[in-house]
Amino acid sequence: MEYQELKERLQTIPCQQERALLCTIYACMARVSEIVGNTLTKSPGISTKDGEANARKLVLKINTLKTNKPRKIVLFRNREAWLIKEIEEYASLAEGIMFPFSRWQAQRIFKKHFPEFSSNRTGNKAGSKHTIHWLRGWRYTHYRRGNITGKIVESRVASLLGGWASSATPEKYYDFTKIDDFEAELENAV
Repeated sequence: MEYQELKERLQTIPCQQERALLCTIYACMARVSEIVGNTLTKSPGISTKDGEANARKLVLKINTLKTNKPRKIVLFRNREAWLIKEIEEYASLAEGIMFPFSRWQAQRIFKKHFPEFSSNRTGNKAGSKHTIHWLRGWRYTHYRRGNITGKIVESRVASLLGGWASSATPEKYYDFTKIDDFEAELENAV
């Protein structure tokens, strides 16, 4: 999905909590359990204390699910004021854990607002539990295309932002870029 189309779809979600949940997953390029928590790993999910804001940026801190290492997500107001606004407005109303949902509840919220998207990663052509990961994939692609920063972001850097140890996984599953996305860069290459 193109950046502008996704932005418009997210901004039109009527329920503020659902809108903020999907915006936060997208902004953090997160696995759903990194935001809503995980009962198996005892990870509580993102809390209102996990963000620091100033005039230039919003910094969110989450734990990478697979490594349990902290990850810092930096959102700049000059680039994505709309996304910061959605997260901050909801966070100002929440106390403690921002999204007291299970992974399955978050998945149902995604399906409610993006019913046409499913995944065949597990061979299930009718849809699978991975569909909410489209947000993660779109964020990765939007970094790679330069939609977020105004410049194309290298795969290695975009992978680190998403909490992957290497770029192999996102390149295999989430890279929706195409040669047209790099045409201007190629034309100006010396």
